[in-house]
Amino acid sequence: MQSLWARVGQARHCGCRACSTATGSIGRRATGVAGRRRATLAEIVTACYSSIFATAAVVDAIRKDDRRRELDRQLDEARKELSDLRERSPNTVPINSPSPKLTMDQMDDVWGTLKGIYRRRPYMKEIHQPATITASELISSLKTDFYNAVSETSLRAMRQIDYEQLERDLAVEEVDNNLVFRVPLNETHLQRDSAAMHQVVQKLLRRVEERLGKHATQQSPTFVEAQLMAAEGRTNYSYPFANPARAARNSTILNRRIRALASAEHLNLGERIGRICYNLLVSAYPPDTHTYNTLIVAFDKHGHHLLSDVVVRSFFFERLLRPTPSTFTAIMNHYKTRQNHGQFLRCIARVSGVDMVTGAKVRRRHTRDVAQWPLLQTWAADTRIQTRTGRWHWEHSTLSTKLVETMLVGLLHFKLFSDAATLFLSCVRCGVSLSTKSMAHVFDECISALDWRAAVQMIRGLMYNLQEWKALLSQTDEASAAYLLNRTSALIDLCGLGNTGQGEVGLKRLQKLGVSLPHRTQFLEYMAEAKLLFPSKEAAGFQTLGDEGCEELHASKRRLLQLESLWKECEYIRKRTHSIESKLLKPHFPTWFRTSLASIIGANALQRSVELGHEMRQVVGPIDSSASRRRPHVRVKKVDRDDASLSGEGPLKLILRMSTPSRGETPGMSDEVATA
Repeated sequence: MQSLWARVGQARHCGCRACSTATGSIGRRATGVAGRRRATLAEIVTACYSSIFATAAVVDAIRKDDRRRELDRQLDEARKELSDLRERSPNTVPINSPSPKLTMDQMDDVWGTLKGIYRRRPYMKEIHQPATITASELISSLKTDFYNAVSETSLRAMRQIDYEQLERDLAVEEVDNNLVFRVPLNETHLQRDSAAMHQVVQKLLRRVEERLGKHATQQSPTFVEAQLMAAEGRTNYSYPFANPARAARNSTILNRRIRALASAEHLNLGERIGRICYNLLVSAYPPDTHTYNTLIVAFDKHGHHLLSDVVVRSFFFERLLRPTPSTFTAIMNHYKTRQNHGQFLRCIARVSGVDMVTGAKVRRRHTRDVAQWPLLQTWAADTRIQTRTGRWHWEHSTLSTKLVETMLVGLLHFKLFSDAATLFLSCVRCGVSLSTKSMAHVFDECISALDWRAAVQMIRGLMYNLQEWKALLSQTDEASAAYLLNRTSALIDLCGLGNTGQGEVGLKRLQKLGVSLPHRTQFLEYMAEAKLLFPSKEAAGFQTLGDEGCEELHASKRRLLQLESLWKECEYIRKRTHSIESKLLKPHFPTWFRTSLASIIGANALQRSVELGHEMRQVVGPIDSSASRRRPHVRVKKVDRDDASLSGEGPLKLILRMSTPSRGETPGMSDEVATA
């Protein structure tokens, strides 16, 4: 630049004053410009260092801005989906849809009923092999003709779980700001939650590896990465209370990703579970109750029940999470699909405060602490919200209509019709607005099973709560009310409490069933009025018959159904008796008591065998004697009580000896019968 200014000063000019002045100033500027010095190494390093940090700061700011925009976009999408669900809800939910909230008085009544159901629960053998009616085409045809019974296929469809609706309920809960949660407050809490999530992830990955094989899972890169992260304990969870809004937004996005990955059919199982576990580990905050609910429902929806077992166990025994209104709904549905009747009943105990292991995970206090603190004494004095079981006071879980309906369907699924009827009548008595579908399901299951005990319980309860039953029917539409009245008439006919056109039921029989004559008369009058209100619906038990012969034929068929229901009740009592006997033979009872009981059980079993033999002889008697002679007969050796006891062979070890009759001997059972 200096040389250029010098050459400009040497250029030709006209000699005027202006040109001379300009040329002189340029020359002076050219001679006065200092020479350019070189930059030092320190200056170069400083400039590079500053440039690198400035570039990194700019790139980091750009990435944070993009991430913030992406999170805002996903949150807007979630809000839009929730808004769409709310807009579509009036079209998908009936007008008389029940309110999900129950009052304290209603919950107190239902909690008391649930306690009774759990304390009077049958033995596991009875639930595993319940008493059933005879598998006969005649019985099925008569049920359809007289009671319009629903087929087993339709009943199975009614028991199906609506996972879509359950996921919508979970989405609504995620934006509910009124829910209270437990969050880690110190380093110990955070480490405990991190360790629990490591265990959950490791168990999930291990079960997938056991199912698919180690070679198949190693082909999924995300699965391998999740295994390494879980083994090394690489999590960096933050405290949710530091930024609750961001923690809630993180939970919503995480749950949406879990649902999307669980439904990603284009990915193999190993890659799907690997990505889900990876997201659980890289989450900014420890997974909350919403995430646990999402995992349980997503795994059960796609048939991965073994994976749901891991999440459910972690919720009860590894985390200190507080349940949401849909948590026990998801868990009970899981146990129903797993056919685990014991854990299903245990959930009923947890909800009502009679479980002494985990409770409902809402709140518990030791009796020693209650005795020391006045505030806890005030809380423990309210028996409506808590129950003392063992040395702890357990607070009950809040009930919703959805949870009560889930319990009803679960009890019906496990063939506990009497318990389902008890819970249904409790809802009628305290005014819980059940959905029409749930009420019809209870009636249909009891009629299809010909359960005499549940039928008597239902009709007796409706008789004593007639006004509440009328109020509940008034909330339904005309078609639903007509259907429920039709089902009620079928139950009246099944339990034999008398309908129009039949003879009066004796007072003695009514007393044994716990029914008063005025209540029965009033109830039957109401049913007769209901028949006039709904003439298009022909109620079972009110059929208009023709001639006398037709009436006798219909009465005989109806009586057959009633006898079948009574036979099922006898089978129920027999199974209950056997269960009690087996329990009384447990080692914690004295030896002399168990020995005596075993002798009685053996004698009764032997007596039943003898009676069965006599019945078989009566049935087989008309058969040709020549064919009968060629058959071996059963001869029971007569054993003295003292000899049997001394030899160590009680009545349960008596041997039935098979022998072929000699020529000329009349076949049949010997008259010698073992005595015990």
